[in-house]
Amino acid sequence: EEAALWAAQGPAPPRSVLTGFYLLLPQSYTPTVFERYNVTLQMKGKPVHLQIWDTAGQDDYDRLRPLFYPDASVLLLCFDVTSPHSFDNVFNRWYPEVNHFCKKVPIIVVGCKTDLRKDKLLVKRLRKNGQEPVTYHRGQEVARSVGAVAYLECSARLHDNVHAVFQEAAEVALSSPSRNLWRRITQSFCVVT
Repeated sequence: EEAALWAAQGPAPPRSVLTGFYLLLPQSYTPTVFERYNVTLQMKGKPVHLQIWDTAGQDDYDRLRPLFYPDASVLLLCFDVTSPHSFDNVFNRWYPEVNHFCKKVPIIVVGCKTDLRKDKLLVKRLRKNGQEPVTYHRGQEVARSVGAVAYLECSARLHDNVHAVFQEAAEVALSSPSRNLWRRITQSFCVVT
């Protein structure tokens, strides 16, 4: 079976999740406009082919991004848990855009870079600006507010839960749209943070 996934948020979170999925986390991020990855997962003993589109989040590409939406089976709205601005963009920027172009496509909100929540220097810098890393609970709240079918967290650097993000995305993409996925996922899915 095949599924198409679309990842949004610039510049780094989706790329780190995608490269983390391949266990090839780069030391530096090289921006691209659009990147396509093809991945095969095993689900219930059968191969599932994923086509993943990582799109540029910069304003310069606002007119191009919607060209990649029509074939999406599930949308991954990614944010950096150590960037309140990135987190706010899920609700204020990405959700309105995908809701306009892909009303019926399931959304999964993904909190990325969870390993950095414990980075003392980064947390100190955030607190100096009156900010804190985004908590799991706040991530769950924004996921519910945008009608996401799931909220997941991962760390590409530590390879924590990255594979589970794509397994869940594939399952959501291939499942019936009439099922109550949020209830099923929250009852049976364990998130490693």
